[in-house]
Amino acid sequence: KMKRFLSLTLLITHAVTAQQPPPDLNSYLKGKSSTSLSDTRYQMLTDAGLTLGFRGGKAQRAWELRQALESRTSTLDALYDFRPLTHREGWLPPVIDEARDVATITDDQIRTASTIYTIVLPERFISNPPSWRTWLYAGLDVQVPEGPENMVKPENAEQRRILRDAITQGWQEGRERADHTLEASFNRLTRDYRGMLLYSALLRQGKISRPKVTEQHQTVTGDKQRLVTGDRVRRLQDRAGFETDKTKWKPVISREKPQ
Repeated sequence: KMKRFLSLTLLITHAVTAQQPPPDLNSYLKGKSSTSLSDTRYQMLTDAGLTLGFRGGKAQRAWELRQALESRTSTLDALYDFRPLTHREGWLPPVIDEARDVATITDDQIRTASTIYTIVLPERFISNPPSWRTWLYAGLDVQVPEGPENMVKPENAEQRRILRDAITQGWQEGRERADHTLEASFNRLTRDYRGMLLYSALLRQGKISRPKVTEQHQTVTGDKQRLVTGDRVRRLQDRAGFETDKTKWKPVISREKPQ
């Protein structure tokens, strides 16, 4: 009886160890058919479809968003008018960020501040006052970039289905990316415009200095290969900076009614 029990135990153990584990989740998601598609081929088709769909979906959504923005041109032009902010010397003001009621806490101290001003972007020369399009059209290209010439091609119906599903997924992801891009661009536009307005307010209060611009005139410059007449060069010699001496600040009359 003992020998018969051992033989039966060995037979069961051999049968169990010879079996393969059940398929995992990926095997069901791939939806392989009887064509026995290799993992490498499946990944190539999926990557190609995702890339192609992402580019097409992003370009389509970018076109839709740009059309929507153009339909609101008059409103956006009124909200974001950079012409009054551009200095006559040809520079755009710095962007100032304002934070209120700030607290910094460490293990051994807590430090609070009622207001913190930071120069996020310095002033810069421009040829013409920018518009909201400079910010909002950034990253919203409507031209679809060409894909690789050696893009993998499906060989049967199963592979065409895999490629089609990947393109559909990539298309939706591309459209969502365009939406996120525009949202981020709107945030930057609002921050920069408000930051330039804040610079003007701080300048009137004497809390920040005006940049110093030098100008040099030369009647004739060049050499035997190139001749320049009426040459004029402007440079930002000193950039705008905060005034930390509060005795130099100027009082500002507030027109707000007391609560």
